[in-house]
Amino acid sequence: MDTHTEHGHQLSIAECDLLLTGTPGSRWEVAEALIDGRVQRVWKNQQPHFRAFLLAQLARFADRELVSAPAGPSGSRRETATYKQIRARAVDLAAWLRGRGLRAGSRVAIGGLNSTEWVVAFIAVHLLGGVPVLLNSTLHPGQQAHCLTITRPEIILVDGKLAVQIVPVAKRLAARNQHIIFSWSSIAHIPAAQRAGIAELNVAAAPADVAAIESGAGFDLTTESDGQILFTSGTTSAPKAVLVTQRGALSHILSSNITSARATLRAGGSYADAQARLDPPAKQNVMLVPVPLFHVTGCLSWLVKAMTFGSKVVFMRRWDVDTALDLIAAERVNVIGGVPAIATSVVKKADRLPAGHAISSVNYGGAPPPASLAGEIQRVWPGASLANGYGMTETNGIITCLSGADYIANPKSVGVPFPLTQVRIVHPETHAELPPNTVGLILVRGSNVMKGYLGDAEATAKALRDGWFDTGDLGSMTAEGWLSIGDRQKDMIIRGGENIASAEVEHALCEDQRVEHAAAVPVPDDVLGELVGVAVTLAPGATATPSDILAAAQPRLRHAARPAVVVILPTLPRNASGKVVKTDVRQVIGRVWAASAAPVSSGAGAGASAAPAPMYAKAKL
Repeated sequence: MDTHTEHGHQLSIAECDLLLTGTPGSRWEVAEALIDGRVQRVWKNQQPHFRAFLLAQLARFADRELVSAPAGPSGSRRETATYKQIRARAVDLAAWLRGRGLRAGSRVAIGGLNSTEWVVAFIAVHLLGGVPVLLNSTLHPGQQAHCLTITRPEIILVDGKLAVQIVPVAKRLAARNQHIIFSWSSIAHIPAAQRAGIAELNVAAAPADVAAIESGAGFDLTTESDGQILFTSGTTSAPKAVLVTQRGALSHILSSNITSARATLRAGGSYADAQARLDPPAKQNVMLVPVPLFHVTGCLSWLVKAMTFGSKVVFMRRWDVDTALDLIAAERVNVIGGVPAIATSVVKKADRLPAGHAISSVNYGGAPPPASLAGEIQRVWPGASLANGYGMTETNGIITCLSGADYIANPKSVGVPFPLTQVRIVHPETHAELPPNTVGLILVRGSNVMKGYLGDAEATAKALRDGWFDTGDLGSMTAEGWLSIGDRQKDMIIRGGENIASAEVEHALCEDQRVEHAAAVPVPDDVLGELVGVAVTLAPGATATPSDILAAAQPRLRHAARPAVVVILPTLPRNASGKVVKTDVRQVIGRVWAASAAPVSSGAGAGASAAPAPMYAKAKL
């Protein structure tokens, strides 16, 4: 099928989508379905539910390795498991859950560090037809109690560390004094008083329950059955439980991969070439997965995507760029990503990798990448494919994505919405639709959007209006549909009534090769209300003073967006998914700003402390 006109012009995104979604038999063929009383566009050929998807993929790639993960209390040794081995363990665990009375629709909480056991538990719950509740293992006990209280799982499967944290609330949730916390790791080293109420997981499945799991008879799963529950990050408020359907979560597979099909067509490839983008490569990809599996990116964009193509996932206990580079070399990793900060850290130390070790694919999202990152990756790994996406937990991790030559040419855009998804830019207060290229609030509607926030009807009603989800993000869209992200609405810096997107400032700072990461936040001002404050970390081996960074940044920014203060920190505070926690950055910069008495300084901040005070520079604006 010819993908160019007789004049040989490049296909537009709209023309690509028409070919991919409108051709009968296409893997991306689109149909319509009535969902919640509204006609929605859906992928006609996606798997109906996780159980069907997982059974198909586990059988298809049975002999390939699926997981390489740290093992043991210290994580100093590693273990591997094949798709076949993971399937056998998951079937047994699913049968054990069934033997305890759980059935399709039952909620099972899963929590802990990325591990083989986490993957087994996730698959087991789906084979049962249950609903995994993906606990954020980094939350403090009070937030964990909140998450468990609103989701009320029947069983909790976690590692030993998390088990100890949730014992008090689990006792309140348990019925008839029944143990509901099971640790897949040993708890022998935990003091007896702390481990009371925790049982070590010892799977012994009855043959009849195994047979029931294998057959799936009577499970009655549909595309609109509850799929899983994830939590918003909770960095500024209590986490909300995001309930998504089987269809909504699994739509991620085709949505995230249509971007490579589009890129193929736009580069002059054939329709058959584009369809082949869903075929597993002959040589297995090995993916470093440093983001937590409880996050929508780790779960859908990495684990589920890996299983789509028969890839191997390599886990770390916690992110550390030097450890990551060692793993990339040892495991022959060729796919990296997560949030842009991870890709930035790896590419800046890529000279540590063995000669000839190339990364073939770099995929990231979750935060605006520096505009220079795409070019830097291409310089270090010329043949690598690149993709930058935009999405949220509430949209099953995907709204837009940009890859290939389109990303290189448009590094500040996040691409065009997927065929299932409508995007609208509206006035933040009136919700009136705005003209193209105007910054406003981003609304999203589509079959990939959540059912709602479990146990919070008020928050659901506020976020979803007539099916349109309020992302809380600001951005603009061209007439052709190219979306650019400005900022979180609540993170916008307003200087004397002028809106300044933190991303605008951060991109300018990161053009300085001495800067590895930057985070811009408001600082208070008696006259203008707010000014721009920035925290930066330096690239490996770089040396610079805050005054140097400040001087280099100012010519790149309009007057209003120029920083009033720059602080150099050893690291930026981040949550478990790698996103910068702006509330913590505000606190650090706020203390420096409040303590700085002199109009201009280039030394250490004021105030005695056991830890070194951050270095900062102030500017006259």
